[in-house]
Amino acid sequence: MSYSISTFTVEINGVPAVVFQAKWHSEADEICRAWTNRHWDQLITKGRHAGLEFEPIIKIRLAHADEKEAYGIGSDGAEHYGGVTVVNLVDMTAPPWASGE
Repeated sequence: MSYSISTFTVEINGVPAVVFQAKWHSEADEICRAWTNRHWDQLITKGRHAGLEFEPIIKIRLAHADEKEAYGIGSDGAEHYGGVTVVNLVDMTAPPWASGE
């Protein structure tokens, strides 16, 4: 039986942040954890609740068509985790989840 590669998106507080491809959902979870750990300081200090007790809500899901397209185009800011390319969908220096309401 052959399995195909799926494209996954990591959402932070409901905002699609990065997209990558993996064969298994468990592999996608590991990549998400590695990416989150690497960017944790950036995620908690740039958020609208920075300095408070709230941590960002991070979810992984299958990518939508526009996110798959963004992955296909790639970007200069792409990162690599164990041979997996992770493409930013947002500017990590000023992420949209950081804006206050």
